[in-house]
Amino acid sequence: MKATRQLWHADPHLGGPELFDPQINQRLHDSLPSECRREYFTRATMPEHWLSAVLENRPSYRAREKSAAINLGGLPPPMVTEFAWALERHVQLGMSISAQLTTRLTRVIAGALTGPRHRQVVSLVQLRREEWIHAIRLARVRAGTPLTAGVLGDLGHLLGRFLGLLVHAYHRGEWWELNVWNPVYDPRIPQRLHEPAGRHSEYFGRLTAPWLREGAKWWLSRQLEAEVYTWSTVNSRLDALKWFQRYLDAAGGCDGPHLVDDERRLRGFIEGFQGFLARQRVTTGLTTGQQLGTVVRRAAMTSLEQFYRFCYENQDEAARVLGDQRWRLLRPQHAVLFRFGDKPRMRREPPPDAVLSDEVLSRLASQSELLALPASEGGLGDEQALRALAILMRTGRRINEVLMLDFDPLHPVVSPSPDGGVARLRYQQTKILTSDPAIVIDQELVAVIRAQQDWARARMAELGNPGLTPKYLFLAVTSNLKGQRPYPMATLHYRLAALAERIDLRNELGQRVRLSRTHNFRHSKATGLINAGVPLHVVMRYMGHLSPAMTMHYAQTLSQTHEREFLRFKKITADGREYEGDPQDLFDRLQLDRRTDRILPNGWCLLPPRQACTKGNACLGCTKFVTDETHRPVLQHQLTETGQLITRRQAEHQQRYGHPMTGDNVWLTGRQAETTALERILVTLDQVRTADGTVVPIRGAGTAQRPPTSPAAQDTP
Repeated sequence: MKATRQLWHADPHLGGPELFDPQINQRLHDSLPSECRREYFTRATMPEHWLSAVLENRPSYRAREKSAAINLGGLPPPMVTEFAWALERHVQLGMSISAQLTTRLTRVIAGALTGPRHRQVVSLVQLRREEWIHAIRLARVRAGTPLTAGVLGDLGHLLGRFLGLLVHAYHRGEWWELNVWNPVYDPRIPQRLHEPAGRHSEYFGRLTAPWLREGAKWWLSRQLEAEVYTWSTVNSRLDALKWFQRYLDAAGGCDGPHLVDDERRLRGFIEGFQGFLARQRVTTGLTTGQQLGTVVRRAAMTSLEQFYRFCYENQDEAARVLGDQRWRLLRPQHAVLFRFGDKPRMRREPPPDAVLSDEVLSRLASQSELLALPASEGGLGDEQALRALAILMRTGRRINEVLMLDFDPLHPVVSPSPDGGVARLRYQQTKILTSDPAIVIDQELVAVIRAQQDWARARMAELGNPGLTPKYLFLAVTSNLKGQRPYPMATLHYRLAALAERIDLRNELGQRVRLSRTHNFRHSKATGLINAGVPLHVVMRYMGHLSPAMTMHYAQTLSQTHEREFLRFKKITADGREYEGDPQDLFDRLQLDRRTDRILPNGWCLLPPRQACTKGNACLGCTKFVTDETHRPVLQHQLTETGQLITRRQAEHQQRYGHPMTGDNVWLTGRQAETTALERILVTLDQVRTADGTVVPIRGAGTAQRPPTSPAAQDTP
């Protein structure tokens, strides 16, 4: 596409007379069912499949069958076809029809066409939406009946939906050339089974530099078609590029994808972008006025970097497809815009309040019924939110994984589960693709899901589609006649925030708990599993992670967990006797939850914090050395390696000096002492094991046998 090519065809907000095509309009007319090819619909003549979609379809209104439910009269024939076709598409997509608002829109458009500037207009797509609104406003002012801002807003919203459908229908070219991508309107756009969720449209009009806008559309379309990016990734990449557009507007002097004419100035140009990001401030929300967060700044840099890397590697194709030879001016520097360390580092640990305590979760569970209670009884009137919260709390799934559950997500377990699991819950793994996105759930959660299924079936019957199985378990309650849209994520965030406010939910420190951060349920679940002693690989599988590091990022093991694990094992002294001191005092002395300077690879050192060790690498024979059964693998490995080291060094000594290493060799004496100490420790560990399998720790078991000493003497430096 030429860089100078007009954009009338590319954006529903731009429009233009060239977009209208009589032949396409005729095809739209021919595609309509015969009962839809009219301009005047009464309740008696309206197509049957339209009736269930009409918002005003109530008994009192339905009784007036002789009145005009939808009147398209007064419009040019091509425009009548466009309105009828758009209404039909609304029904096909499961969207509702506002008969009264549609009729009012046709009347004000017919009035606008009487003006001298618009008498030749025969199609909705020949004017921009803003031009239509301006023409309607002037026509009503001339008639002496001006419209309020609220009415104009409603009319503009409906007109925008009609134009969005029609522009896709009239567009002649590649799907990605449009400035608005909407896979609901355009089936050519690649998407996974459960995408998009939430945001349907991507608007490229925010990128006002033509070369940046067209290049971004081509880049993202290629990545979407190759399944490198998902719809949500496209959304995040496009949103991040807006910061570079703002930098271009502020910096000026950039007229092409190569950014600078002198490649030696490229580094300075990019450093200017980094400084620009650092100076930007948040304009909305709780952090208004603060510097852009690390995530936003890093995303802006990452998106720009990936965009330019792709375009550099495919610059010849970019120049050909986009019709702009300047893409061939890209150099290797454009593929590495940022050096190591340029991007702000991400915080690797979750915030301190990411894990909800048992007390908070218990109170939330006991008062969550407010979500379902009718507003007349002081509740929020949303049964779906109550059940979604129950699944979030019990499973730790991501919010979109819960809201995009299939209508029937339950599958039988292969074998009886010892922990009470009765079914497998299959969820939509939208972030990381795994081979089997399913977890075992108990009967209580199965009952929650069955109740939600009953609600969804009743909802379909209420909307005039009894017996229709919806696509999702949790359903959007507006413009969703066929159950093809999931419950909106933003709505659940709002409901949970309102619930927390209503019950004044606070933690143990009296701080408010923000339930709108639903990822906290995931942190809490992972932490609970880790602290309960569940093996890490099992937690990984349950959380849907691909590496232990991902799991440990979400799981905050609590300080009392360190203490509990330390105290599980009995400690043994230097002469093999059980440590007579209080294990709790020992834990406090070592301060394992705050310091690690006395933690050894194979045990612990009991020297006071202020006293330095002068024995070098002689811990094994020291009376201050404590170990237990948990360190056996390390000790056994150390013994094996020490023996191999002695054999190797003796052979090297023989080869170099012509005679074997003598028994009084300083190095050999030290290593043999280590071997003897290790053997003593391992034997002592075997001897102190109790019949019931309890592990008994030992202190100084590697030292030579000597008379027992009192605990006080043992602790003397």
